[in-house]
Order: sequence, then C-alpha cells, then structure tokens
Amino acid sequence: MVPLVAVVSGPRAQLFACLLRLGTQQVGPLQLHTGASHAARNHYEVLVLGGGSGGITMAARMKRKVGAENVAIVEPSERHFYQPIWTLVGAGAKQLSSSGRPTASVIPSGVEWIKARVTELNPDKNCIHTDDDEKISYRY
Repeated sequence: MVPLVAVVSGPRAQLFACLLRLGTQQVGPLQLHTGASHAARNHYEVLVLGGGSGGITMAARMKRKVGAENVAIVEPSERHFYQPIWTLVGAGAKQLSSSGRPTASVIPSGVEWIKARVTELNPDKNCIHTDDDEKISYRY
C-alpha cells in the first residue's frame, strides 16, 4: 500500500497522460441514464476520489467520454460546498448558506455516487478500499 501523501505529492504526469488517452477514445452510442444506482459495483472505467468542484467537473467530463455507467465518485459528505464563493462570504457580499447544497444535487446524472471514505489507495493495483470494507477497482 502506498501512503496517500506519496501519491498526491508525487509526479502526476502518468495520470495526466492516461486521462488524455482516455479523452481520445471513441464513445459508443448515446444512452439515456435515469440516475445513479444504489449499490456500488466493484469496477469502473473512471473512479473520481472526492466530490468537490474539481471532482464533479472531472466526472462530468469523463461521463461524456466513457458513458455515465462507467464513472463513479467516492465522496462521504451529504453536503457539497462551493468553496470559491467563500471569499465573497468573507467580504460580506454573500451568505455562507449560499455556498452549500445537497451532494446528490451536484452529482452528474447517471454517474454513481459511492457514499464512503477512502481508507486505502493502491495505485499499483488500480484499486481502493473504503470505510465500509468495499474494494473498488478502476482503469483510470
């Protein structure tokens, strides 16, 4: 197991190259998605860790590339906060309450929301473990 700190602070070039390659792949026919399923699968083409603004944006982009059924976001929080607005809150121009909304309302339609915390990250095996003892593998 590689400590999360080593992964985050290490070189990101390989991940970036993988995402660029993923973006050039052809996508299948248009499919309709009615919403996220409730039970997490054990493998996804793209697994996004964190449902902040960056994670939500990446999931939406990858959904267009590989289809929503192949993308999941791992995020334990029930409430999503748009942190860039906090500078306006500090200046008194916005209310803090305007920065938060239910996480479910910002997850891209059809993308699965895995409501759990990541307890172990193993990039060598392309898998994570969550706090509810689930092992989830991914391609990217």
